Amino acid sequence: MNSPHFLSFKAVLIVLWLMPNAWALEFNRYHDQDEIAAFLRTEATNNPELVHFEVLGKSQQGREIAIVAITKNVNADAPAIYFNGTHHGNERASTEVVLALINYLVLEQNNPAVERILRRYRIILQPMVNPDGHALNLRTDSRGVDPNRDYATPNKPEKDAFQLVETRLVRDLMIKEKVVASAAFHSGLEAVLWPWCHTPTLSQHDPVFRTLAASVAKTMQMNRTSQSFYDYKTDGEFIDFAYMRHGTYALTFEVAQEATPPANRLQAVVRRAVQGSFSFLRAVDSIRSSVQTPALILTGDGQASL
Repeated sequence: MNSPHFLSFKAVLIVLWLMPNAWALEFNRYHDQDEIAAFLRTEATNNPELVHFEVLGKSQQGREIAIVAITKNVNADAPAIYFNGTHHGNERASTEVVLALINYLVLEQNNPAVERILRRYRIILQPMVNPDGHALNLRTDSRGVDPNRDYATPNKPEKDAFQLVETRLVRDLMIKEKVVASAAFHSGLEAVLWPWCHTPTLSQHDPVFRTLAASVAKTMQMNRTSQSFYDYKTDGEFIDFAYMRHGTYALTFEVAQEATPPANRLQAVVRRAVQGSFSFLRAVDSIRSSVQTPALILTGDGQASL
């Protein structure tokens, strides 16, 4: 993974320089769901050749679950990189980070470094996996179920997973899109985590995950990277599912110490997370450009193999 094409310190400095000075949204406060819905639609309306808006479905309580796809690649089968937020509804910083990343990609669409990514990939962005939890300020969904424990994993077969409509929509999106990398935003500590979550056993791509996590953490000036199991053991997490089932480079970005940092710190949180996200995009692109078979391949036992 020491390819000369890989993300360098100079590239990190470029990421910092690229950060926009203006935002379509002001991140000095948290946004409600009406504002979020209006923002997504407005970005698609104002940038019809770049941004595609789609409603995936409705939550258990009937709230809209939507995504935008941002790309300059006209191929509908272009590889996708998928970001999501708000598995846990009270982690409101995770929602705002996705909105800021949308804002950044639109504002910087003609910057050469950003344009390269947009011409090679479809960037799929989902601000809220769990809008009911967001509306009710709950970690769980409206029935008390944690969406980030509801995915199929090596220890959790399909029949025991996807009890929630919200996680089924994520599952169906992953099937529809050719997702080669993904990041789930959370907040409550500052760290970058990778599979596996359910076991201390190293994944087949542990060195790749360590390299990706290190590049993101360096950009975000975070000290903690870890296999997710050593954060704490869980089963049914999104990143285990994404890696096991679809062979994606999947990370968890924990973007702030608090689930909902004070509003006067929010802009600093989202700026740093956007920087880390762009570092992730560049690192994934570098890895995929430097190996003969860029996508992770799933073997018959559900393990990912390069």
